[in-house]
Amino acid sequence: MQMSEPIDHHYVPVFYLSRWEGSDGCICRFSRPYGDEVKAKRIVPKGTAFEPRLYETRGLPPEHAQTMERDFMAKLDSDAAEALALLETGLAEKEWTSAVLNNWSRFLVAQMLRAPRDIAQLKSSVGQEWNKAAQKLRESYAARRSSNDPATLEEYMAQQHPAHADEFALSIARMLMEHTKICHLLNGMHWCVLNVPQGCYPLLTSDHPVWMTATLAEDDDFLMMAIGPRRLFAATIKPETQRRLQARRRGELVKDVNKIIVQHAEKFVYGQTDDMLPFVQKHMSSKRHSTWLEMLASHRGHEIVAPDSPLAGL
Repeated sequence: MQMSEPIDHHYVPVFYLSRWEGSDGCICRFSRPYGDEVKAKRIVPKGTAFEPRLYETRGLPPEHAQTMERDFMAKLDSDAAEALALLETGLAEKEWTSAVLNNWSRFLVAQMLRAPRDIAQLKSSVGQEWNKAAQKLRESYAARRSSNDPATLEEYMAQQHPAHADEFALSIARMLMEHTKICHLLNGMHWCVLNVPQGCYPLLTSDHPVWMTATLAEDDDFLMMAIGPRRLFAATIKPETQRRLQARRRGELVKDVNKIIVQHAEKFVYGQTDDMLPFVQKHMSSKRHSTWLEMLASHRGHEIVAPDSPLAGL
């Protein structure tokens, strides 16, 4: 029997959200379904943080349209799950293989590029670049077309290769998620897992779970990601920065990390229980930051898709 194609594409993977599962097999999802009031709901990890056909290549036959989700994203997440399991064993840095290092680094980069607003911005930017580059092609096509040809170059392209726009945009997404220089930079940073004792509040996560400094070029720069309610992954440029993080009181560190993660959430915050509801209500989505793709688009003079972006309208 032929397996059905994956239609619900998770931008926060199930293996990651499952780390916040309770004994009922559910996690607590915080969202604002009706206005500004935050609601907490128990939900299975598979039932959230997805969008139908998010990584679909429109214009291809059904058996090929989900290639990015089925062959690329699924492998990226599977490799990351294996790397994370190894990371949590406390293996010394020198014992990590380059392949495992790279698998976790690719996952971290992907989490900053794969949300719906990221994919929408990427597709929009590709379209805007095409419009600028294609003007001469349009003029040439108009001069040469016969009476039997489509009226515009775009109609002609859609007839010849209807998937060309999505194929190009998603190929750029894959290239960025596997960006050699960025992954190499992350691979060379100092990694650790910080444990959060039971006496502290648990860590939260969101639909934008990675927190990093504005760049990864300065000595004090770092990247963090909660990998469970009681574990925080941290990568630092310098070992001195790592030691300062390790020396911080866990309660203060958790509060700071949770605040940033909740402030930068787009639609969803996740935890083990609803105990953090007042905290989420106070801070949710209150400090929207520009994504990598929005900053790149702004630098190239592209229109910003998301109206709530700090760069929209600039």
